[in-house]
Amino acid sequence: MKTTFRMKNLAVSAALLLGMAAGVLGSPLLELYQKHLKTAGDFTVAVAEQMPDADYGYKLTPAQMSFAEQLTHIANANMYFYSVLAGEKPSDAKPASLNKADVIAFLKKSNEYCQKVLAGATADQLAKSYKIEDGEMTGTEILMLSFDHTTHHRAQAEMYLRSKGIKPTEYKF
Repeated sequence: MKTTFRMKNLAVSAALLLGMAAGVLGSPLLELYQKHLKTAGDFTVAVAEQMPDADYGYKLTPAQMSFAEQLTHIANANMYFYSVLAGEKPSDAKPASLNKADVIAFLKKSNEYCQKVLAGATADQLAKSYKIEDGEMTGTEILMLSFDHTTHHRAQAEMYLRSKGIKPTEYKF
């Protein structure tokens, strides 16, 4: 299983690097991004669904974000990244509350927005440079950042689950 995962990861990385080296990401790579964006979004929702509503305010340590705040942060960040790619003003949307139902609804809304933006993206948008909070990045780098950022915070959310004795849902790629 680990070998299969490593091979898939290597194949995706190689495809992305080849696309960046060529300066253009064509339809097959955009389709690959779309597939994995949907999988990552669905997987994040699955992790969110595992925590009981009563524990959405739970923190591993006082300095950390709560479980609900981790998930809200993922959704907000992704809406920011994809709004930059779309050339739209970033949204300052928030869930109605930090309870389970509202946070999951907000995650789903974010996922739908990101999928819509990516479905309409062009190779030119991915090759173009954009100003973001941390400097300047190409559209491709913004996509890579969104995937990496989501993985980072979702993994933290999974540790919250484990500390509550809940085995996180099986990883999906």
